[in-house]
Amino acid sequence: MRKALVLLLVLAASINADFLIERVDVTVSDVRTDGSAKVHESIKFIMYGNYSSSIYDSGISNNELSFWSTNTGLKDVKFHVNPSTVDIRDLRLRPQPRTKCNPIQGICHGELILDYRAYPTYTDNQTLEMESGTGLFTIEKYKPRTRRYTINPAALSFTTTLEGNIILDDNVYLTINPPDEAVVLDINPQPTDSNIPLPASIDTLTWTDIVLVKFSLIFDVEDSIDKEVSDFFGSIFLGTSRVLGSPQGPAVIALVIILIGTFLYITMAKRRGEE
Repeated sequence: MRKALVLLLVLAASINADFLIERVDVTVSDVRTDGSAKVHESIKFIMYGNYSSSIYDSGISNNELSFWSTNTGLKDVKFHVNPSTVDIRDLRLRPQPRTKCNPIQGICHGELILDYRAYPTYTDNQTLEMESGTGLFTIEKYKPRTRRYTINPAALSFTTTLEGNIILDDNVYLTINPPDEAVVLDINPQPTDSNIPLPASIDTLTWTDIVLVKFSLIFDVEDSIDKEVSDFFGSIFLGTSRVLGSPQGPAVIALVIILIGTFLYITMAKRRGEE
């Protein structure tokens, strides 16, 4: 009887998928003026037993995140941005081949890599006016050529406290890379193992093994004069294109032709009079 029970336990262990999170890296970079940012996620885990390995191998060509979330049963196999607050585009999910397999211990290591761009919701797709509370960053153009970016904690999707503060375990890493020309004005809490005097130009900010109480990150980006000039003429071109593409466009074109023709006629008439 005892041998039969042991055999049943061994069989149960062999047919149940068993996965354990090893490390999660979430990196935000390439923050642009339209409020979008590139997000790279690396979700590493350990799988135990042949059944877990067979499930992993069966999905090596599967790029549906729901498949991996369901079959691993891991809470961190998900987007670490909030899909209800962020518009996820250009998603690439790439399961990596199993590595570091130990047949004696019956374990292997796996990794899911996610790359996508996180956009805000736009109230106007032409002007790229952002809907309040959406996107990873809010953007304020508070003085000429300067934009202020403020992190939106509600756009992140990690474990939280009852008060809504983000919990990063010791195997979960959040990294934010501000633009090269950014000047960081405020960080709270300070990045892990760092004490940065502000304001400062900082390439990389990383947090792990911490509760992000009242999480704050604010930085300014100042455009060059050349970019301001190009944006000015670009806005003129865009405005002209909108007018010409509207129902009143043909009438506007006709009016412009009449005005130009009138100007040329008057100029030529004056020249004839002078002769």
